[in-house]
Amino acid sequence: MKNKIPTTVFSGFLGSGKTTVISHLIEELQNSGEQVIYIKNEIGDTDIDSKVLKGKGIKTKELLNGCICCTLVGPFITSINEVVEQFNPDRILIEASGAADPSALAMMISSHPLLVRDGVIGIIDVVNFQGYKDLSVTAQNQTKFTDLIVFNKVELVDVQKKKAVVGYVRELNSHSPIIEAPNGMVSPGIIFGLNTKELDSLLLQSHETHHDHIQQDQIEAFTLYSDKTYTKEKIEEFINQLPKNIFRSKGFITTDDGSIHVFNTVGERTTFIESPKEFDTNKHRSVFVFIGYHANEDEKEVKDILLSLK
Repeated sequence: MKNKIPTTVFSGFLGSGKTTVISHLIEELQNSGEQVIYIKNEIGDTDIDSKVLKGKGIKTKELLNGCICCTLVGPFITSINEVVEQFNPDRILIEASGAADPSALAMMISSHPLLVRDGVIGIIDVVNFQGYKDLSVTAQNQTKFTDLIVFNKVELVDVQKKKAVVGYVRELNSHSPIIEAPNGMVSPGIIFGLNTKELDSLLLQSHETHHDHIQQDQIEAFTLYSDKTYTKEKIEEFINQLPKNIFRSKGFITTDDGSIHVFNTVGERTTFIESPKEFDTNKHRSVFVFIGYHANEDEKEVKDILLSLK
């Protein structure tokens, strides 16, 4: 059976800068050789953003004059089927309109036989955001139903303003990690889960522990390798014990029956996807990547927890 296609939803208010963030992410994904499809939903009948991205050679699909979480459900499903058949993409990115409810979109993706949900990302314009007092239920849901929150335009505000916006967000959402995208840029390694290409590059690393300082200040990543087999339940138990400042965990495990599963954790949600039998695990049965604030300081503690798993 063909692997399902990782699909990520980007939501946020009108003008939050979703397209800018997505455009930078797509450029990095393309540079690494990924075939990416971008689906843009717009309430009006014209979509300038898609035209700009098309000019960069990015395959795009517009859904106009409606919202994909309600009036455009049929066209959305048809569009997915068309782009998968035509382009066989490695990844699909969906930019929802400012009026879309991300919870409905997440359910649509989860129920589609060709897709696997790889995160709902909420983007917030910290310059202009004034809280939820006068905003609609849909706007509130864009903050509630998200795996990761990205503060955009952070280079234009001071620390006090950022703290105020964090306070607004935490009124509705206490669980989702918040990261920054200075000048609309954030590392794909933080946003997305692992697909086969990323796993292949991981497996080329022969040393036991690898450190990576990602472009955001204070965000660090490290990798641990193991020759043990695990159950999904044990991995979830392990992830629940991680220090709170580690907000992303991903990698793959070999289970007791010899099958290989890619796992991906954002906030409190962990997903497992079985990998093809021909997937080469190279020197290690299991690989774990951890991303967080000052994550390297917790490496020894995390390693000890991993070794203690029975």
